[in-house]
Amino acid sequence: MQEAKPAQTVATLSLRIIALAIVFASVYFASSIVITLICSILIAFTLEPAVTLLERARVPRWLGSMLVVLLALAVAYVVAYLIYDRAATFMQDLPKLTARIKQIVAHIQLTTRNIQQGTTTIIPSAPEASLPAVRVQQESPWGQFLLRGIGSVYAFAVTVMFIPFLVFFMLTGRNHIWMATLNLFPVERRQQAEDVVRGISKMVREFMVGNFLVAVIAACLITPVFAVIGLRYALLVGPAAAFLSLIPYVGVALGLLPPLLIALVQFDTFGPFISIALTVVFVHFLAVNVLTPPLVGHRVKLNALTVTISMMFWGWLWGAIGLVLAIPITAAIKAVCDNVEKLKPYGVWMGES
Repeated sequence: MQEAKPAQTVATLSLRIIALAIVFASVYFASSIVITLICSILIAFTLEPAVTLLERARVPRWLGSMLVVLLALAVAYVVAYLIYDRAATFMQDLPKLTARIKQIVAHIQLTTRNIQQGTTTIIPSAPEASLPAVRVQQESPWGQFLLRGIGSVYAFAVTVMFIPFLVFFMLTGRNHIWMATLNLFPVERRQQAEDVVRGISKMVREFMVGNFLVAVIAACLITPVFAVIGLRYALLVGPAAAFLSLIPYVGVALGLLPPLLIALVQFDTFGPFISIALTVVFVHFLAVNVLTPPLVGHRVKLNALTVTISMMFWGWLWGAIGLVLAIPITAAIKAVCDNVEKLKPYGVWMGES
């Protein structure tokens, strides 16, 4: 009996490792499908209160789901329409920006070469055989990072097209999906499963809606400053900087990058650069310390180490999309751990002290 217990423990551990490996392989190789499902679930959780409100007003659930999805698509279309003109003008001026950046890089390379030549006069380098230079054209690493997990622009477009239909079906069949999900568990564990799902739903809703409101307020603060200093495409770059700055840790750098690149082409003095940097940093500090706690709430209680590890992992796995989805995915995992007795120590480890 004593020998059977260790063997059973080893077998159980092996099965868990195999199951974890299968899940990881599925998330990696079927990333486009998994990302589409996760985005659809997040949006469905966010839109669920509006559908429930229409259902209480005696609107059929399928009709309410359709109205809410169409309204969300209309809002997205209006936003895209408002920024399309600015985006088109920005794309026309993009060669100028690229030429200016190449000029600056060439200047830096020339300065570096002069420094190297100055050092070689002091410390002569060993003669090397002259070999013909071979240039290898590589794909842009930024493009790879942005599309990692999706695969290509075509796959991204297909993913975006599928999301509205998935959200509509999830909202329409919410009651059936809810009951079918609970029936997957034994009777004695259904209440626990219901608490887990409700906790995840509430957490995701607070996270999505709260961060959206924080981003809108930040955009309303950043955009006028960009317009006052005369930055081109302020209506496009201001909201982009606001939304990018909400990404933990790397948000400030990402938020500063678009306006500083445009200012690099437009301005020749340091004043606009200082104004842009101070504005983005100040609004980011205000959003994190003043706006986020009351609007996002205290349900997403993840410590700094957990946030860092999750962003490193999901960013490595899915690129830019992984950075965006890292926090809600990790918070959902913590919600599961907090409501499962055996996993509560892991939830405590992931949470704030």
